[in-house]
Amino acid sequence: MGKSHLEIFHGSSDKESCPLLAHVILKQKETAAAEAVIKRKDGEPVFLSVTAAPLFDDKGNLTGGIEFFRDITERKRLERERKNIISMFVHDMKNPVTASEGLLLRLLSGKSGPLTEKQQGYFEIMRAELNRLSNLLTAFLEFSRFETKGYTPVPGPFNMETEVYKNIEAVRVEAEAKGIHLFFEFPEKMPPVLDADEMMVNRVIRNLLVNAVRYTAPGGTITIKLSERDKDVLFEVVDTGVGIAEDHLPYIFDAFYRVNRDSEGSGLGLSIAKNIIEAHGGKIWVASSLRKGSTFSFTLPKQQEESSSSRKK
Repeated sequence: MGKSHLEIFHGSSDKESCPLLAHVILKQKETAAAEAVIKRKDGEPVFLSVTAAPLFDDKGNLTGGIEFFRDITERKRLERERKNIISMFVHDMKNPVTASEGLLLRLLSGKSGPLTEKQQGYFEIMRAELNRLSNLLTAFLEFSRFETKGYTPVPGPFNMETEVYKNIEAVRVEAEAKGIHLFFEFPEKMPPVLDADEMMVNRVIRNLLVNAVRYTAPGGTITIKLSERDKDVLFEVVDTGVGIAEDHLPYIFDAFYRVNRDSEGSGLGLSIAKNIIEAHGGKIWVASSLRKGSTFSFTLPKQQEESSSSRKK
């Protein structure tokens, strides 16, 4: 055909696009998996799942490899449709909720006439429930955007120490109302200014702090730690709260997962936090003991420092 197998099976001339060549033969891995997109004669794309494995002779010498291709075009189409439907469904639900909240505010303000004490109480409950529903829909819409890669970080200068301090001050009133003591352990030297999306990372920091305050009993302590490491900056929130049972820990960052089904929230906060941190090239994790407290940690790479040093070279 006058074409290499790279172009035919992987839709690229890059050797790295072939898992058999790049991973199995050159790096001696037992198996490798990847996805590829090729075009049919009519120009329509075909999505493929590619699995590669090595072949050895009787003496254990590598003689080549085998690639297994599976057409996953239909699965990809269904995934796209599902994500689009969910996103549109949630977006359309927010409109009547917002309109209902606006009408309730007019009633509560007395613009449509005086209300009895009983009516006022009912409307306040309705307003609180609508506000809760609106927050759930907002979280779900944001999650669906992350899932469909609709959100990508817009990096800019990010002073980690300054932003952490701002977020601590934002939750201090609620913490002090519960008698919770907040401590911030500053690093010995100012950590470098990172290259990160300010709004996204602040959302993660605020989420972890709010959760710590929510699940720490009155009189407890929350310690926020910030430290610089060789290749990244480490952020930790250590609380003396209720803790998380060991069997829940593997699923704590899964979407919609809640340790306590009676607790408020959508179960999306930590999942969104994980997406944000990983989109920045960092990692997020938790260590916890039931009735002893939890430590939520994440890292952000010192990207800006690396890029500037590479430019100097």
